[in-house]
Amino acid sequence: MIVMTKKMKRSIEQLSNNAVIQEGDRAVRNEHSLLISILECLNEIEKRSLYLKEGYSSLFAFCTCRWRYSPSKAGRSIAAARCMKKFPAARMLLVDRKITVCGLAKIARLLAEGNPEEILRSVSGKTFVEIEKIVASHQTAPTVRESVRPIGLIEPADNVPNREVNGDLFQVEESPYHTHVGSDSRQDLQEVPEQRYEIRFSASEEFCRDLERAKRVCSRSWSLEAILGRAMKDLLEKRDPERKEARRKKKEARKQSKSEGQARRLAKGISPVKPATVSGSQTAEEKEYPGKGTEGLPVRSRHIPAPLRDAVFNRDRGRCTYTSSLGIRCDSAAHLQIDHITPFCRGGELSLKNLRLLCGKHNRLAAREMSLTKRSETEDPGADQESAYVPGQPQSLARGPRRTWCVDGRDRWQCPRSSRYRG
Repeated sequence: MIVMTKKMKRSIEQLSNNAVIQEGDRAVRNEHSLLISILECLNEIEKRSLYLKEGYSSLFAFCTCRWRYSPSKAGRSIAAARCMKKFPAARMLLVDRKITVCGLAKIARLLAEGNPEEILRSVSGKTFVEIEKIVASHQTAPTVRESVRPIGLIEPADNVPNREVNGDLFQVEESPYHTHVGSDSRQDLQEVPEQRYEIRFSASEEFCRDLERAKRVCSRSWSLEAILGRAMKDLLEKRDPERKEARRKKKEARKQSKSEGQARRLAKGISPVKPATVSGSQTAEEKEYPGKGTEGLPVRSRHIPAPLRDAVFNRDRGRCTYTSSLGIRCDSAAHLQIDHITPFCRGGELSLKNLRLLCGKHNRLAAREMSLTKRSETEDPGADQESAYVPGQPQSLARGPRRTWCVDGRDRWQCPRSSRYRG
């Protein structure tokens, strides 16, 4: 039995960044080789019926009771072992690390029913999510009965406010199912337990694409309930006759109040209020973009106009643009922020070529690397960046709180020492 001792742990902590990644890759290769050995042992145990001699009624019971496997892991291991035994080409893919044990177990039934060579060729080198899509493309979709059924109550103490979409922003708002009784005072408010429901239905591929696009547009902490709830609210606001009538009445009341106010001013001899106009050297364009001064001279501002934000979002396709040294791009489409490639504090311009989308974690990573680079240039220009990392000690940033802009249009003061924001 291999156990990581304190000495081994200390030796790993003293490795450089690249060495830690290489050590992890080596451990994964060893784990993969051990899994193949386990599958071969399972095939031999089943061939000799050794589980019966050990007092177990099946190979599944042997794995779950003797090896303490969970039922799902035992099922995957047995399916992958039998598939590896029946299809030698599948075993070769497993040995070459072009498929995982979970992926092999996923296509086991499909290999028995379809063309093994074509299926193995299509799943070679694919991720588990991609393999799931390939398996689904070879299967007939089952009929899913649409249903909405109650599943229980959530107590007020355990109830977490839903994250509602407010326009283009996610804001934590109170759940519409909360009911308050009693006085208007906050101390007298009493919450009624919220009834929760389970909704089941099948959707088309176009629906899933639109849903994924909605997640990327919203960018921040999102949930299916919040996105679909906002879509239904927008639909009802546009199509519901009752809400249309309420808007008409509100508009008429507003017009009537405005006309009555003007009549009262005329009765008192006061001239009616004229609409505000753009005066002086300020133009309408300057009013829309407060980054320009009243004398026509540009003023450095962190404000990113909405058209520029949309252009950055469309150019980067709603994904984090961080790319590793191996050319791997981050696929995060949530918590996106607009980052200055050349920082604003160092004279970075407000242009499309100097802006990019980064997820929150990679934005903080870029700030930390830039801070370490600046510190090494100031203290010791020839020092190695990796030597700046001290195991067991937190890496504090030299920069103070920095203002960042998210794709939803809100600016925040980001504290480099934590992941929390304050507006």
